[in-house]
Amino acid sequence: MRRAVTAVILTLIGLGALATFRSSPGVPRSSSALRLKRGGVAAAAPPGGTVTTTPRAGRAGPVAGTTPTTRAAARRTVDGDPFDNPYGTVQVRVTLQGTKIVDVTPLQMPVDRQYSAELSQQAAPLLLQEALQAQSAQINILGGASYTSQSYAQSLQSALDKAHR
Repeated sequence: MRRAVTAVILTLIGLGALATFRSSPGVPRSSSALRLKRGGVAAAAPPGGTVTTTPRAGRAGPVAGTTPTTRAAARRTVDGDPFDNPYGTVQVRVTLQGTKIVDVTPLQMPVDRQYSAELSQQAAPLLLQEALQAQSAQINILGGASYTSQSYAQSLQSALDKAHR
């Protein structure tokens, strides 16, 4: 009987500790909107729940969808198609230097729920790193952000397809 009481008490203490555990201490809990900041581009979540970024002023390069005059060293940006998943929409803009991927900017990431916003904030730089390393849309899917990763890869692939037309 004594062991049973001790086991129940320790189980309750363990459950209490587990309930208060925060798995992502680097992300502030009070942030209600996703803020992505890369290369002078900041994005905030509007009431609709998607992130929209705007290019910084004075950014050099052709407009998305245009054909550069010299392909060898031309820097161009192409927007991928938006892809929906159960947590929101993902859309990326890829920047190419010739045929090399030099940047991938998220235009839309899931932010309609607190957890989705935190996950998107953590996943975006990791997905960028994967894309730059792979130099394709064949990127590793992030555990815990599998839907977002898959939608990111699909949008990236659609942008690359448009760039190679």
